[in-house]
Amino acid sequence: MAKTQRFSMEFGKKEKVLNYACQTYQLSRPNKVGAVMTFIRECQPKTIQEWEQWYFENAYTTAKANFGNYSPTERMKASFAEFEEQFGGKVFIVFSLDGEIGNKDVIEQIRQEIERLKKI
Repeated sequence: MAKTQRFSMEFGKKEKVLNYACQTYQLSRPNKVGAVMTFIRECQPKTIQEWEQWYFENAYTTAKANFGNYSPTERMKASFAEFEEQFGGKVFIVFSLDGEIGNKDVIEQIRQEIERLKKI
């Protein structure tokens, strides 16, 4: 029987952890793969807990740098539209980065929405 040639790196037991992290945090998306793979190589986690701890302590600069690339999923958009139709108010996404609001411009949008709702 011919031996198959493997082109990817052998991760052993780490592969399950890596797959779990990729699925949970949607890390297989093209805009995240490069940076995340660099972090994984640097961290070399043995458990998902080790990866989460390392990621949240060391990867925050990438989250800030890629903040503008955030976009709600279609499911989220549909849910927001349903909420707006049912209750008449808009849904806002507020990001917390290192305990601080990451998108402070949303505060003014929320204030404007509150004022609009008061007039109804």
